[in-house]
Amino acid sequence: MSYRKIQAALDARLQAYESDDVAFPGAPYYPAHGTAYLEVQFLPAPAEGIFLGVSAVELHTGEYRITVHDADMTAAQSRIDALRAHFDKGRVLTFDSLDVYLDGASLGANEGNLKKVALPLSISWRSYF
Repeated sequence: MSYRKIQAALDARLQAYESDDVAFPGAPYYPAHGTAYLEVQFLPAPAEGIFLGVSAVELHTGEYRITVHDADMTAAQSRIDALRAHFDKGRVLTFDSLDVYLDGASLGANEGNLKKVALPLSISWRSYF
């Protein structure tokens, strides 16, 4: 089991959102000036041992951050609402026999400037392996 599988499950769910304008980590992406797009970050947290023993299962948690870049605040907020619904709390994603549980999403402060909006949506996840 690995973080690669967790990220693959989350990436596959985002691809099901049917958006062609996604900047995935490690993949070249050059948005046209003024074009709205999504930026993805996979941010795992330290693992926690939940049982004793060398081969015991660990709890792995983290965030899947999707930053919505847009020139219009209203359009960015609408897209955030759609993404929250798409990554709804309680959903279980499976990739290569590994389950990833979604624990909800929270919106961060605008990281943009006067010319553009950059709203980060942090989707909390957990998995056991």
